[in-house]
Amino acid sequence: MIYALELLSIIPILGGLILYLILIIFGAKSKNVPTKKETKKPTIAFLIPARNESKVIERLLQSIQEQTVPIKMKDVYVIIEDKEDPTKKITEKYGGTVLYRTTNIHRKGYALDEAVKQILPKHYDLYFIFDADNILDSHYVEKMLPSYYEGYDIALGYRNCKNGNANVIAAASTLIFSIINTLLNKRRKKNHKNVTISGTGFFIKGKYIDQWQGYPFHTLTEDYELSLYAMKHNLKTDYVENAIYYDEQPTTYKQTVIQRKRWVSGYFEARAIYIRQLVQSMKQNKFNNASKWSEVIGIIPIILLLLGIGWYLFVRGIEVLIALLIQPSLVWDYLSMIIYLFLFVYFALFLVTILALIQEKGKLNLSWKMKLKVLFYHPIFLLGYIPIAISLLFHQDVTWEPIEHKQINIE
Repeated sequence: MIYALELLSIIPILGGLILYLILIIFGAKSKNVPTKKETKKPTIAFLIPARNESKVIERLLQSIQEQTVPIKMKDVYVIIEDKEDPTKKITEKYGGTVLYRTTNIHRKGYALDEAVKQILPKHYDLYFIFDADNILDSHYVEKMLPSYYEGYDIALGYRNCKNGNANVIAAASTLIFSIINTLLNKRRKKNHKNVTISGTGFFIKGKYIDQWQGYPFHTLTEDYELSLYAMKHNLKTDYVENAIYYDEQPTTYKQTVIQRKRWVSGYFEARAIYIRQLVQSMKQNKFNNASKWSEVIGIIPIILLLLGIGWYLFVRGIEVLIALLIQPSLVWDYLSMIIYLFLFVYFALFLVTILALIQEKGKLNLSWKMKLKVLFYHPIFLLGYIPIAISLLFHQDVTWEPIEHKQINIE
């Protein structure tokens, strides 16, 4: 009977492999290529949600001033809630424009929506979106503009880290975005598929902002929601590897849990809105279906794999308990398989981490000492998503909780 229960673990694993095979067949290459180039020099706006971000906003504003492409600082819009927020004076010091929120819904999408509605009459050609803790490489805008001229609707830069060497937790958090960049978006761009927008450091063409009359992405992961929208409506998206900006990562495990709970919850919140629409759009129009297949399947194969492994470990755990009560000499036989399976998963994630570090080719702002540390810690950090996801089954009321930013400059 117990052996039969163990075999049940094969079902979700096979399901995951079948979905992955479908992804290989139908999600190989797409046609996410612009057909019309831009010739007009664009007018540019920067949107920066910055509630209580006086510790870090100044360095971002300095980096915008230092761009090799001149930026009009009055077109840099810093979004705050309170006139007493010190962020206001710092913004005005650099000639930026302060926008005030009129609601207290603490989600980035709502802050961007209110800001856009206030400046719509100005009709910018490009809207760049950043977090207050970001710092731009001086060539960032210069490197992004070719994507605009080529005709892309949305383009995402390369997220590097400000404080990855602070500790191994910050380094592990940094590698999450590195995997999205180097193992996902880089490959998607090569295959002409839509890229996944993660965080900030991207632009949107103004014609879509004008069309939306605001910023209609309000889930906990408004960036991922934008990615799904772009796929559904066949917007052309680009990943610009040499357009570098820097981001601050959490330095405590508690902060990463808060952050990752929001990501996981927002991931499924956005999918609940768009996945059915993506499937319907594939039936109506076969254009760009490879990108849509990739996102419809998403991480389901990984979830099925984890379910299969989890079920196997659960049954094995029961066997260990039975052995303790009936035949203690067999405890190690049952327990050893649990240990071996854990080591197998750890080693697989270890290889993923090695691959990400190799693909970075030295660009990531991590010392060799930190890379060595995070190589062994990162698999455990990734496994931390499992209890986080399980906890959300019982506590789904995730709210937007701010992560305190402290790192003023790049290490």
